[in-house]
Amino acid sequence: MAGVTINADTTIGKHSIINTSAVVDHDCVVGDYTHISPNATLCGDVHLGEGTHFGAGATAIQGVRIGKWCTIGAGAVVICDIPDYATAVGCPARVIKINELKL
Repeated sequence: MAGVTINADTTIGKHSIINTSAVVDHDCVVGDYTHISPNATLCGDVHLGEGTHFGAGATAIQGVRIGKWCTIGAGAVVICDIPDYATAVGCPARVIKINELKL
């Protein structure tokens, strides 16, 4: 999308959406089927798991790992690792729910 910045040595998975004015810094790994919302920022060496939705204006500091199928709320500031299937919100981001995997 318009205004997106993707820096060196970043890996972007299949069918991912990086929305308007988002920033994905160096050495990030963005999994398949992810959505990075407008004005979101992934600082260097962030790993975003498969299927994760990273909310508008949210920020992940350098080196954090965000699990698969997570939801990170708009404006959240992720300063520590987030487990798979979690919903995290706030500043700093706190896990408020772990979604069960239903097959």
